[in-house]
Amino acid sequence: MNLQELEDNGLLNNEMIKWDGFDDCILGVGSRCGMQDILVYSRQKIAYKLRDRDEMTLEEAIEYIDFNIVGAFVGEGTPMILEDFI
Repeated sequence: MNLQELEDNGLLNNEMIKWDGFDDCILGVGSRCGMQDILVYSRQKIAYKLRDRDEMTLEEAIEYIDFNIVGAFVGEGTPMILEDFI
């Protein structure tokens, strides 16, 4: 699912925070009780994107994801990463 599909289906709102450069890694929208919806990203897609785009090894990509993405809290709308990497 991409941002345009989310917008077309009325699932995207201006309050959602997104990670720049990873639009093609979005899986969908996560809903949480009493909180705003958030974007959900694929860990596997991000890792392979970093490998291909930035010429990282998968180990380097995972370390980058853990430190710079999973470890970054930017407010209540911080996106979620789905652990689909095997």
